[in-house]
Amino acid sequence: MRIIKYRAWRTDEKYMVTSDVGALTALRNCYGNKGLAEQAGFSNIDNQPNPDRFILMQYTGRKDINDKEIFEGDIVSFDDCTSTESGYCERGCIGVVEWCNETVSFEVSNRLSAESYEVLDECVVIGNIYENPELLEGKE
Repeated sequence: MRIIKYRAWRTDEKYMVTSDVGALTALRNCYGNKGLAEQAGFSNIDNQPNPDRFILMQYTGRKDINDKEIFEGDIVSFDDCTSTESGYCERGCIGVVEWCNETVSFEVSNRLSAESYEVLDECVVIGNIYENPELLEGKE
């Protein structure tokens, strides 16, 4: 069974909430259950849910080759094969972990030929789209 975890990007203060309690608070707040929202600062001044204040990202259930948990929104580095005139060769790629409703799974953008599950098994998390957007410049 896959462990269900979340993290949240605070859009107002520009930082990642990674603790289980903080992300759970964000999740509860997003769906209107105030719970610990006031304590963690995820509610507005009227103590009403304020989902515009954060963006939730779900844990994929997988870890990179360095044993780091992979979340939606992570930027990953991986090797992929591409066809050339002389055969196949490996090329270093950078992509973003995203949820795909069509395949009902987490996928990695910017793949050449590998399936996302292959990439997720052999990638390295190098950042995320909120804290390290510069890693994607010219990559996608």
